[in-house]
Amino acid sequence: MKHSLLVFSLFISIFSFGQKIKIKKGEVFVDKVKVGHIEKIKAKGLRHFQVTDNDNNPLFKAGDLKEPSLLFHSDKSYPYNAFFGDQLKDTLLINSKHHYFLSKKKIFQLAIEMGFFTTEGFQESKADELLAQTPKRPERIIKKLDKERRLLDGKGHRVDRDFNDMDIHLISYPSKKAHSQLNKSMVDQVNYDIYIGDPNIEEGDHTLIGSAVREIGTVSGEYFFIFNTKKFPLASYHSMTFKIYGNKKELGIMDHDIKVSMGSKRSEAIKEMARELIKRGKL
Repeated sequence: MKHSLLVFSLFISIFSFGQKIKIKKGEVFVDKVKVGHIEKIKAKGLRHFQVTDNDNNPLFKAGDLKEPSLLFHSDKSYPYNAFFGDQLKDTLLINSKHHYFLSKKKIFQLAIEMGFFTTEGFQESKADELLAQTPKRPERIIKKLDKERRLLDGKGHRVDRDFNDMDIHLISYPSKKAHSQLNKSMVDQVNYDIYIGDPNIEEGDHTLIGSAVREIGTVSGEYFFIFNTKKFPLASYHSMTFKIYGNKKELGIMDHDIKVSMGSKRSEAIKEMARELIKRGKL
Protein backbone atom coordinates (compact mmCIF):
# COMPACT_ATOMS: atom_id res chain seq x y z
CA MET A 1 0.00 0.00 0.00
CA LYS A 2 2.83 2.40 0.89
CA HIS A 3 4.51 1.57 -2.45
CA SER A 4 1.29 2.39 -4.30
CA LEU A 5 0.94 5.70 -2.47
CA LEU A 6 4.57 6.58 -3.28
CA VAL A 7 4.05 5.82 -6.98
CA PHE A 8 0.83 7.87 -6.97
CA SER A 9 2.57 10.81 -5.26
CA LEU A 10 5.43 10.68 -7.75
CA PHE A 11 2.93 10.59 -10.61
CA ILE A 12 1.11 13.66 -9.26
CA SER A 13 4.39 15.57 -8.78
CA ILE A 14 5.67 14.70 -12.26
CA PHE A 15 2.30 15.49 -13.80
CA SER A 16 2.00 18.89 -12.10
CA PHE A 17 5.63 19.75 -12.82
CA GLY A 18 5.02 19.06 -16.53
CA GLN A 19 2.07 21.45 -16.66
CA LYS A 20 2.81 24.98 -17.75
CA ILE A 21 1.33 27.60 -15.43
CA LYS A 22 1.11 31.20 -16.58
CA ILE A 23 -0.37 34.17 -14.77
CA LYS A 24 -1.23 37.34 -16.66
CA LYS A 25 -2.88 40.28 -14.90
CA GLY A 26 -4.22 37.92 -12.26
CA GLU A 27 -5.70 35.44 -14.74
CA VAL A 28 -4.34 31.92 -14.35
CA PHE A 29 -3.68 29.59 -17.27
CA VAL A 30 -2.65 25.95 -17.04
CA ASP A 31 -1.42 24.56 -20.39
CA LYS A 32 -3.01 27.65 -22.03
CA VAL A 33 -6.42 26.88 -20.46
CA LYS A 34 -7.83 29.60 -18.23
CA VAL A 35 -8.62 28.04 -14.87
CA GLY A 36 -9.25 30.99 -12.57
CA HIS A 37 -7.96 34.20 -11.06
CA ILE A 38 -5.62 35.13 -8.21
CA GLU A 39 -5.03 38.46 -6.50
CA LYS A 40 -3.24 39.74 -3.44
CA ILE A 41 -5.59 40.79 -0.63
CA LYS A 42 -5.07 42.93 2.46
CA ALA A 43 -3.88 41.16 5.56
CA LYS A 44 -2.19 42.89 8.49
CA GLY A 45 1.52 42.15 8.25
CA LEU A 46 0.98 39.02 6.17
CA ARG A 47 0.91 37.96 2.50
CA HIS A 48 -2.54 36.61 1.55
CA PHE A 49 -3.94 35.72 -1.87
CA GLN A 50 -7.52 35.09 -2.99
CA VAL A 51 -8.18 32.41 -5.62
CA THR A 52 -11.43 32.48 -7.61
CA ASP A 53 -12.81 30.43 -10.49
CA ASN A 54 -13.52 31.73 -14.02
CA ASP A 55 -16.88 33.11 -12.84
CA ASN A 56 -15.18 34.99 -9.99
CA ASN A 57 -16.58 32.65 -7.33
CA PRO A 58 -14.17 32.44 -4.36
CA LEU A 59 -12.45 29.05 -4.04
CA PHE A 60 -9.76 29.42 -1.36
CA LYS A 61 -7.08 31.69 0.05
CA ALA A 62 -3.38 31.03 0.42
CA GLY A 63 -0.48 32.69 2.17
CA ASP A 64 1.23 33.23 5.50
CA LEU A 65 -0.34 32.48 8.86
CA LYS A 66 1.19 33.00 12.30
CA GLU A 67 0.94 31.14 15.57
CA PRO A 68 1.46 33.58 18.47
CA SER A 69 4.04 32.84 21.14
CA LEU A 70 2.68 31.78 24.52
CA LEU A 71 5.37 33.85 26.25
CA PHE A 72 6.24 36.93 24.21
CA HIS A 73 2.74 37.72 22.88
CA SER A 74 2.77 40.32 20.08
CA ASP A 75 6.59 40.50 20.11
CA LYS A 76 6.98 36.97 18.74
CA SER A 77 5.12 34.58 16.46
CA TYR A 78 5.83 31.48 14.40
CA PRO A 79 5.02 31.79 10.68
CA TYR A 80 3.85 29.02 8.36
CA ASN A 81 2.22 28.63 4.93
CA ALA A 82 -1.30 27.35 4.37
CA PHE A 83 -4.37 27.22 2.17
CA PHE A 84 -7.50 28.35 4.03
CA GLY A 85 -11.00 29.82 3.85
CA ASP A 86 -13.87 29.91 1.31
CA GLN A 87 -14.61 26.34 0.09
CA LEU A 88 -11.92 24.73 2.26
CA LYS A 89 -13.52 23.49 5.47
CA ASP A 90 -10.34 24.04 7.52
CA THR A 91 -6.73 25.17 7.27
CA LEU A 92 -4.66 23.03 4.89
CA LEU A 93 -0.99 23.12 5.78
CA ILE A 94 1.70 23.67 3.13
CA ASN A 95 5.04 21.93 3.77
CA SER A 96 5.22 21.59 7.55
CA LYS A 97 9.06 21.55 7.60
CA HIS A 98 9.71 25.01 6.14
CA HIS A 99 8.26 28.47 5.82
CA TYR A 100 9.02 30.11 2.50
CA PHE A 101 8.01 32.90 0.15
CA LEU A 102 4.83 32.06 -1.78
CA SER A 103 4.44 33.50 -5.26
CA LYS A 104 1.18 33.37 -7.20
CA LYS A 105 2.60 30.73 -9.51
CA LYS A 106 3.90 28.65 -6.60
CA ILE A 107 0.43 28.64 -5.02
CA PHE A 108 -1.08 26.99 -8.10
CA GLN A 109 1.84 24.59 -8.47
CA LEU A 110 1.28 23.42 -4.89
CA ALA A 111 -2.52 23.20 -5.22
CA ILE A 112 -2.15 21.05 -8.36
CA GLU A 113 0.59 18.90 -6.79
CA MET A 114 -1.60 18.28 -3.74
CA GLY A 115 -4.48 17.37 -6.06
CA PHE A 116 -7.27 19.59 -4.75
CA PHE A 117 -7.12 21.88 -7.80
CA THR A 118 -7.08 20.76 -11.44
CA THR A 119 -7.92 22.26 -14.82
CA GLU A 120 -11.49 21.22 -13.96
CA GLY A 121 -11.41 23.49 -10.90
CA PHE A 122 -11.61 22.98 -7.14
CA GLN A 123 -11.78 19.31 -6.10
CA GLU A 124 -13.78 19.27 -2.88
CA SER A 125 -13.49 15.54 -2.16
CA LYS A 126 -9.70 15.62 -2.52
CA ALA A 127 -9.54 18.72 -0.32
CA ASP A 128 -11.58 16.94 2.39
CA GLU A 129 -9.29 13.92 2.15
CA LEU A 130 -6.19 16.08 2.56
CA LEU A 131 -7.71 17.94 5.50
CA ALA A 132 -8.37 14.65 7.28
CA GLN A 133 -4.74 13.57 6.81
CA THR A 134 -2.87 16.83 7.39
CA PRO A 135 -2.01 18.34 10.81
CA LYS A 136 -3.38 21.82 11.46
CA ARG A 137 -0.05 23.22 12.66
CA PRO A 138 3.53 22.33 11.64
CA GLU A 139 5.27 19.92 13.98
CA ARG A 140 8.21 22.34 14.31
CA ILE A 141 5.83 24.97 15.76
CA ILE A 142 4.04 22.48 18.01
CA LYS A 143 7.43 21.52 19.52
CA LYS A 144 8.31 25.17 20.15
CA LEU A 145 4.94 25.85 21.79
CA ASP A 146 5.32 22.75 23.98
CA LYS A 147 8.70 24.09 25.13
CA GLU A 148 7.12 27.47 25.89
CA ARG A 149 4.24 25.79 27.70
CA ARG A 150 6.67 24.20 30.15
CA LEU A 151 8.07 27.65 30.97
CA LEU A 152 4.56 28.88 31.80
CA ASP A 153 4.88 27.04 35.12
CA GLY A 154 7.26 29.82 36.14
CA LYS A 155 4.68 32.57 35.61
CA GLY A 156 4.08 34.54 38.79
CA HIS A 157 7.20 33.22 40.54
CA ARG A 158 8.98 35.77 42.77
CA VAL A 159 11.99 35.16 44.99
CA ASP A 160 10.97 35.68 48.62
CA ARG A 161 12.60 38.80 50.09
CA ASP A 162 11.83 42.36 51.24
CA PHE A 163 9.81 43.60 48.23
CA ASN A 164 10.27 47.22 49.31
CA ASP A 165 14.02 46.95 48.73
CA MET A 166 14.87 48.58 45.38
CA ASP A 167 18.67 48.37 45.69
CA ILE A 168 19.20 46.78 42.25
CA HIS A 169 22.65 45.53 41.20
CA LEU A 170 23.74 43.77 38.01
CA ILE A 171 26.45 41.35 37.00
CA SER A 172 27.05 41.47 33.25
CA TYR A 173 28.68 38.85 31.02
CA PRO A 174 30.73 39.34 27.85
CA SER A 175 28.82 40.03 24.66
CA LYS A 176 28.30 37.01 22.42
CA LYS A 177 26.63 36.08 19.15
CA ALA A 178 23.34 34.28 19.75
CA HIS A 179 19.90 33.74 18.29
CA SER A 180 17.43 36.50 19.12
CA GLN A 181 14.77 35.91 21.75
CA LEU A 182 12.21 36.81 19.07
CA ASN A 183 13.33 35.13 15.85
CA LYS A 184 16.11 33.16 14.13
CA SER A 185 18.35 36.16 13.45
CA MET A 186 21.83 36.27 14.98
CA VAL A 187 22.37 39.20 17.32
CA ASP A 188 24.96 40.61 19.71
CA GLN A 189 23.66 39.57 23.09
CA VAL A 190 24.68 40.66 26.59
CA ASN A 191 23.35 38.72 29.59
CA TYR A 192 22.90 40.07 33.11
CA ASP A 193 22.07 38.64 36.52
CA ILE A 194 19.79 40.88 38.59
CA TYR A 195 20.34 41.14 42.34
CA ILE A 196 18.89 42.92 45.32
CA GLY A 197 21.98 44.02 47.22
CA ASP A 198 25.54 44.16 45.92
CA PRO A 199 26.89 40.68 45.01
CA ASN A 200 30.44 42.08 44.82
CA ILE A 201 30.56 42.57 48.57
CA GLU A 202 31.57 39.19 49.95
CA GLU A 203 29.89 39.54 53.31
CA GLY A 204 27.03 41.65 52.03
CA ASP A 205 23.41 40.58 51.91
CA HIS A 206 22.35 39.98 48.30
CA THR A 207 19.68 37.91 46.53
CA LEU A 208 19.43 36.82 42.90
CA ILE A 209 15.93 37.78 41.70
CA GLY A 210 16.12 37.41 37.91
CA SER A 211 18.07 37.96 34.72
CA ALA A 212 18.14 40.29 31.73
CA VAL A 213 19.16 40.17 28.09
CA ARG A 214 20.16 43.06 25.87
CA GLU A 215 20.06 42.41 22.13
CA ILE A 216 21.59 44.53 19.38
CA GLY A 217 21.18 43.72 15.74
CA THR A 218 17.56 42.59 15.43
CA VAL A 219 15.63 43.89 12.43
CA SER A 220 13.94 46.43 14.70
CA GLY A 221 17.06 47.57 16.57
CA GLU A 222 17.84 47.29 20.29
CA TYR A 223 15.77 45.17 22.70
CA PHE A 224 15.89 44.57 26.46
CA PHE A 225 14.25 41.60 28.20
CA ILE A 226 13.73 40.75 31.87
CA PHE A 227 13.19 37.18 33.15
CA ASN A 228 12.42 35.79 36.58
CA THR A 229 14.59 33.03 38.08
CA LYS A 230 12.36 30.38 36.43
CA LYS A 231 13.32 31.78 32.98
CA PHE A 232 9.80 33.11 32.42
CA PRO A 233 9.96 36.35 30.37
CA LEU A 234 8.40 39.22 32.30
CA ALA A 235 8.85 42.22 30.04
CA SER A 236 10.61 43.85 27.10
CA TYR A 237 11.68 47.39 26.30
CA HIS A 238 12.06 48.61 22.75
CA SER A 239 11.68 51.98 21.05
CA MET A 240 10.36 53.68 24.23
CA THR A 241 7.66 51.02 24.72
CA PHE A 242 7.69 48.88 27.85
CA LYS A 243 5.71 45.65 27.45
CA ILE A 244 4.72 43.51 30.42
CA TYR A 245 4.07 40.02 29.08
CA GLY A 246 2.04 38.33 31.80
CA ASN A 247 -0.94 40.65 31.37
CA LYS A 248 -0.17 41.85 27.81
CA LYS A 249 0.21 45.45 29.00
CA GLU A 250 2.01 48.05 26.89
CA LEU A 251 3.29 51.24 28.53
CA GLY A 252 4.19 54.28 26.45
CA ILE A 253 6.94 56.79 27.20
CA MET A 254 4.71 58.77 29.61
CA ASP A 255 3.87 55.65 31.66
CA HIS A 256 7.35 54.60 32.81
CA ASP A 257 10.73 56.05 33.85
CA ILE A 258 12.97 53.96 31.57
CA LYS A 259 15.40 56.05 29.55
CA VAL A 260 17.61 54.78 26.70
CA SER A 261 19.47 57.39 24.69
CA MET A 262 22.80 57.91 22.96
CA GLY A 263 25.53 57.73 25.57
CA SER A 264 23.27 56.53 28.38
CA LYS A 265 24.22 53.44 30.38
CA ARG A 266 22.20 50.42 29.26
CA SER A 267 22.58 48.93 32.73
CA GLU A 268 20.54 51.82 34.14
CA ALA A 269 17.69 51.03 31.75
CA ILE A 270 17.68 47.42 32.95
CA LYS A 271 17.68 48.53 36.59
CA GLU A 272 14.72 50.82 35.90
CA MET A 273 12.86 47.98 34.16
CA ALA A 274 13.45 45.80 37.22
CA ARG A 275 12.15 48.51 39.56
CA GLU A 276 9.03 48.98 37.45
CA LEU A 277 8.37 45.23 37.58
CA ILE A 278 8.96 45.07 41.34
CA LYS A 279 6.52 47.95 41.91
CA ARG A 280 3.93 46.09 39.81
CA GLY A 281 4.41 42.82 41.72
CA LYS A 282 6.01 40.96 38.80
CA LEU A 283 9.65 40.51 39.87
